[in-house]
Amino acid sequence: MVIQAGLREGTAFTPMHWNNRFARQGRVNALVAPVCDPQSGQPESKQTAVRITPWQPRWQGELFIREEITFPPFVHWWRKAAEGVARFTLASDRDDRDWLLAMCREQRWQLQTAQTPQGLNILAWQTGQLMLGFWSDAIKPETDDAAVIAAFRHPPENAPERHGLLSGKPGGGIPDQGRIICSCFSVGECAIQQAIAQGCDSVQALGKTLRCGTNCGSCVPELKALLAQTASAGSLGFS
Repeated sequence: MVIQAGLREGTAFTPMHWNNRFARQGRVNALVAPVCDPQSGQPESKQTAVRITPWQPRWQGELFIREEITFPPFVHWWRKAAEGVARFTLASDRDDRDWLLAMCREQRWQLQTAQTPQGLNILAWQTGQLMLGFWSDAIKPETDDAAVIAAFRHPPENAPERHGLLSGKPGGGIPDQGRIICSCFSVGECAIQQAIAQGCDSVQALGKTLRCGTNCGSCVPELKALLAQTASAGSLGFS
């Protein structure tokens, strides 16, 4: 769950068109009360009362993998858009992450791991190509997504670069995109802010430059908010 200033107090938003291909429990319409309009018979699908309680998983993680994967039933997952790889955010209330190591060993991938009391990072290699990258900790780890995805296309050439990748923030001259705003084209907040600073002053201009907001359109409100923030800062004399 993400707290956003754009929502009215006391309301929650979730994509009603998602299904179980995008998340383990992605069929949100199953939560909607079975109320239909007495005249048309149309279901009241766009609003329903909810009660939200906090859930603290034992670990949270980010997974990038070349191939499709089947998760154990105790792992909560949701898919994110990424070019050329399958990308997932994971969480579980069981500490077990050995299932992922076992899968890599079954594939006979070469493993590179780093472990802390609550964290486990994994890189899996096959003939020099990155097959899987996994980063996990007690809280959701911050990864340099652009650099990780680039490593699947152009793998690190030496041991220091591989160790940097294992940290999840390899650097290597690839700009950090920040929080992903447009999931369809993996466009981050930093790239959008830079485009605005360089003269993109509308959602249409941002779409032409970065493609954000040109597919499903769900990020358009956030694009407008970023544009408004920049305009407000400019009117106050900030740069």
